[in-house]
Amino acid sequence: MTEHLTTAQATADTNVAAAVQEADEAAALAAALEERVRNGDDTVTPAQIANARELGTFAQLRADATRRQAEAAKRDARLADLEALKADIDAHTETTDPGQLVDNIYEALLAYTQHFTAHNERVNQWRARMTELGVPKVMSTAQLSADDAHLGLNGHDLYVGDTVYRPIDHKGHMPYQLEQLGAAIRYIASHPTGPRHDQARANAQERINKAKATARSGARTQKGHGA
Repeated sequence: MTEHLTTAQATADTNVAAAVQEADEAAALAAALEERVRNGDDTVTPAQIANARELGTFAQLRADATRRQAEAAKRDARLADLEALKADIDAHTETTDPGQLVDNIYEALLAYTQHFTAHNERVNQWRARMTELGVPKVMSTAQLSADDAHLGLNGHDLYVGDTVYRPIDHKGHMPYQLEQLGAAIRYIASHPTGPRHDQARANAQERINKAKATARSGARTQKGHGA
């Protein structure tokens, strides 16, 4: 509710209250004169009672008029606010195409998949070259030899100095990333604003950090960090 509408309603209600009070006082005056006559007061004249009744009737008519005017004023104020709201809505221009946002998400997921596809191709090529050159199979980076340029094979993993390169099953890898990102989005969506927004943002960032850490460490691991 706008300040304009609130003020209009408050003013209308105040005017109605004042008019009703005036009508009640006029009616009370006529009733008091009548009661005095019933109690034997012969100083009250018919003209006084008639005038009091007439004043009460007139005051009631004025109260009715004020009430109708107040209702009309409230309607006018509300309609003015509604028209202002409609004008604001009509003037709005959507600057972001939600469809484009979906395209952006798709492109990001495609780039994510293509990254690991390219990574796997490189790892496979390196493994083929290492196999062709007779690089031995080892169990850990501690078994690497300078005679083999500190290269070694362990299943699908490639040992290169203190680094382990491994292919990524992104079909199984991506669902985990999407799960973490989905949880992050739910945290933000649950409290986009307000006092709990900062905590929701922190929770979302924690999920994002986990997804990023997994994405970065899954394909290449430094010795001492899972090698």
